[in-house]
Amino acid sequence: MISLFEIRKGLHRIPEAAFKEFKTTEFILQQIKDLPSIIIHKFPFTGLLVEYSQGDGDYILFRAELDALPIQEQTGVDFSSTHDGYMHACGHDVHMAILIGLIREVVDKKLKKNILFLFQPAEEGHGGAESVLSTGLLDNFSIKEAYALHVHPNYPVGTIACRPGILFGIPQEFDILFKGKSAHAANPHKGNDAILAATSFCNNIYAALSKSFSNNEQHICHIGKISGGDARNIVAANCLLEGTLRSYTKEVRDKMKKILYQVAESTAGCFGVSPEVNFLTTYDPVMNDASLYHKLQQNLPSDIKLIEVDPALTGEDFGFFTTKYKGLMFWLGAGEKKEDLHSSKFLPDEEAITIGLKTFLSFIN
Repeated sequence: MISLFEIRKGLHRIPEAAFKEFKTTEFILQQIKDLPSIIIHKFPFTGLLVEYSQGDGDYILFRAELDALPIQEQTGVDFSSTHDGYMHACGHDVHMAILIGLIREVVDKKLKKNILFLFQPAEEGHGGAESVLSTGLLDNFSIKEAYALHVHPNYPVGTIACRPGILFGIPQEFDILFKGKSAHAANPHKGNDAILAATSFCNNIYAALSKSFSNNEQHICHIGKISGGDARNIVAANCLLEGTLRSYTKEVRDKMKKILYQVAESTAGCFGVSPEVNFLTTYDPVMNDASLYHKLQQNLPSDIKLIEVDPALTGEDFGFFTTKYKGLMFWLGAGEKKEDLHSSKFLPDEEAITIGLKTFLSFIN
């Protein structure tokens, strides 16, 4: 039986895109298939649900994610990605290793508990949690608690960071395509400039949102990509904006969406272009149950430090689980590194695996 550190390295070498985690799913299966007392359930897509039914009453669920990011790795380690253009730059390889370790511990100790271990595909904005829930497989079990973790480079190994109530907010991704009319740059009056409309929209939306919310209605609108035009001397017929809205409540999110649509329409009208507004991925907020946070405080091993943190406008699809079940998620300290999550050089300290495993075990009592 190989160590969890080696399992992490093996997973790190084979990062895969959302819903294409075929090698990852098979790798996990090979680590657990011969363990006694478990039942392995498969989905119509990638990922696994591992059932351990050795007790009376309800189930506890633990989740880890499978997917990687489209990033070229630059860590230089000897277990770097072998899949060109993809990397476990969000620490999901560590999460999976911890969950495999938890299965091993539960089976080895013959715990008289009912536990589900979910290896979920497609967390990075592609609907993995919703897809899992939509299969109805989890509805076959009475789940009383659901847990998840996420590595973080801002906290040292040996610490976890958490809070009761909202931990992570609501992301709402959007695309806006402004469609105008092309013309030669020497005759701009013959065209309708989509780039001009798009850049004007950027200023207008920030101004409109700043006037629409009170100080306690925290929100973010960020436009991260603009693509438009065909050549330097042609009035652009099309310009695409890609952005994200962030909030802590669905009410603020929905108000932002309404304002964004109104500003897109009014701006487009000023420049004689038309807007196509598409709202893409969104999550529920990750809402930590207060009683589970108290349980964490009471049961956490004394050699692990708990830090209470403020909520963050990070998005995480574990929010769909905390909407459906009593749930709790926490940041797992992975070494105070300069490189942040989603960086091509992000590399969590493998010792975080031990801390994550011990913390997960503390919830089983």
